[in-house]
Amino acid sequence: MHTRFLFFLLLCALQFTAFGQENIEKPQSAIPWIRIPADIRASGMGDVGVATEADVNAARWNPAKLVWLGHTSEIGIAYLPYLRTLINDAFLLGANYVKRVNDESALAVGFTYFTIGEVELRETIDQEALLVQPNTFTLDVAYGLQLNNEISVGAGLRFISDNQQTPDDLTSDRAGNALAADIGVFYRSKMQVTEGNDSRWRAGIALSNVGTPIAYVSDGPESPLPTTLRFGLGRDIIYDYDSSLSLTLEANTMVVDVRDNSWGFGLGAEYVFRSDLFLRTGYYLDTAENTDRNYFTLGAGVRRGNVLLDLSYLFSTSRVVNPFENTLRVGISFGFGQRFYHY
Repeated sequence: MHTRFLFFLLLCALQFTAFGQENIEKPQSAIPWIRIPADIRASGMGDVGVATEADVNAARWNPAKLVWLGHTSEIGIAYLPYLRTLINDAFLLGANYVKRVNDESALAVGFTYFTIGEVELRETIDQEALLVQPNTFTLDVAYGLQLNNEISVGAGLRFISDNQQTPDDLTSDRAGNALAADIGVFYRSKMQVTEGNDSRWRAGIALSNVGTPIAYVSDGPESPLPTTLRFGLGRDIIYDYDSSLSLTLEANTMVVDVRDNSWGFGLGAEYVFRSDLFLRTGYYLDTAENTDRNYFTLGAGVRRGNVLLDLSYLFSTSRVVNPFENTLRVGISFGFGQRFYHY
């Protein structure tokens, strides 16, 4: 419980570090974990997603990918344990639903919930503990539109509520709420047919979490959202009717002037066999000096009918503990209606 309390204080310090420090030039970004999409497929590929093929979690990365969905509609749930080596009830949970409106457009809705579990607060060791459960949730809606056979665009809106309130108002007197928007473009080339392997190029760019700043104290200072620019390039190599390999390289950075900004790079690969077996791997590199975001990932997926089960695992290469290391992350999705094959 002491570990959980220290972790809670660290979170509060990140959110309110500007309080009473008038000489700080750059603020800390608010709610850093909303930059982590609850996407098990992407988490097995070095957290690449802005330029990968579309799936039920497409809107989390790039809403322009929605129109390339593989079914008439899909629903998916992802569960990511958080700091499992220290506490057992902290997690990130995500749920998404996507539906093709017609041949050129698709609509998505999503929900994400993050918590570090119950925290005991007391001023003295013999005082009866006050239990609090800090949490964050987001509600999303996104729309994708296909412009031609190769290019699509998309946009989304997000409501964010970050509740760090405590019974004694130690840090805040209300939950922090914000509205944010996403926008993206996705390119998927025509198939390039050769005597050996067929192939195609993919590219994507998206700007996410563009929105209102968050304040946790009435008339108090505000913290900007982690507005993030992502862009990437990928290539699909189709060996035959049964197997293919996808390679994707992506980069990201925040475009707001905050202290905790850096560049991140992800390289991911996915091998697909008969559209039923998926093997994934990737590496993520962050340019910050003291970061927990240098890691190697493995992932796999198995499809049975219209049900897809995804798993991923993270091996940290940072000196700082990564909250997702040594945990198995799980996701399941269901496809409904007609199956689409985008050649």
